[in-house]
Amino acid sequence: MRYNILSLGPARMDVFLKLPEVEVDEVCSIDRKRCVIELGFGDKIALRGVDFAIGGNSGNNAVGLSRLGLSAAMVGAMGDGWMDQKALEILKGEKVETKYVQINKGQNGFGAVLNYQEERTILSYYADALCCFPEDTELKADWIYLTSMGKGFEDFYLQSVEWAIKNNAKIGFNPGTRQIAAGLEKIKHIFVATEVLFVNREEATALLTQGSMLNAKYSITDIKGLLNGLRSLGPKVVVITDGPGGTYSYDGEKYLYMPIVDAPVVERTGAGDAFGSGFLGAYIQNKPVDECLKWGTVNSASVLGFIGPQAGLLTLTGMTEWLKKAETVQAKEI
Repeated sequence: MRYNILSLGPARMDVFLKLPEVEVDEVCSIDRKRCVIELGFGDKIALRGVDFAIGGNSGNNAVGLSRLGLSAAMVGAMGDGWMDQKALEILKGEKVETKYVQINKGQNGFGAVLNYQEERTILSYYADALCCFPEDTELKADWIYLTSMGKGFEDFYLQSVEWAIKNNAKIGFNPGTRQIAAGLEKIKHIFVATEVLFVNREEATALLTQGSMLNAKYSITDIKGLLNGLRSLGPKVVVITDGPGGTYSYDGEKYLYMPIVDAPVVERTGAGDAFGSGFLGAYIQNKPVDECLKWGTVNSASVLGFIGPQAGLLTLTGMTEWLKKAETVQAKEI
């Protein structure tokens, strides 16, 4: 079987907890960049609501691309608990192939998402990445999408990149917190083979402060410095998201900036993953980078209007409607 993309990494079930609305100055500093939620130790806190939704960067990517009409399969490890089983059922219902997911007995992945003031704080747990790339000679794909994994990701990452190179598959790379914290040396081989790199601005800065050579050559306070620094590591296209500040890209020829599309914000979980699947959905179809940025931006805007990372992911019909609605918002060179 040949797929448009293999999304690599675990999925899981997340619970979304709506904290009670109180005065901002009681729980959060004025400086929004250092916003702190204070929960009384030992208190019992009445929530405004509870929702369950599938989560995990890999699953979000696979579902996003499947809804856009592409064939997607997941490769990774999950547990055998009832929440992981439910996550697999949801993935199958979204036409994502899950037969390459390795089930590890006695393990579970889980996330608790605290929602307050339209922002979220995520308590994330992934089991150890106890899996290896499937030894199926019939498995083929045009792309792989490599993203967050738990402890022990290094071997799986190495196997995945070797498989992609051997099978002429392009790589979309969205390193997670654990991968960035592990250091550039452990993931630099992936950058060299990457077609499209997705990071947010904070992650870009963190990556480029890990090497003295990069520090000396590229400015981490300037967006072009960040784009140039990351592209020097090997990716053909670098995409840096900056939340409400929009998105930037560089493909070696053009520096582009894409502003956000105004949309109601219910909850922000999965906005970055939605951008990635929207961008790749267009890029895989050979659309120009400025149009790919537009697809990613409207997909992300749609997700912001729902609880959880997948409810608002667009179908092709929905994408067409959003693109028409936001036709005045365009990427521009910087």
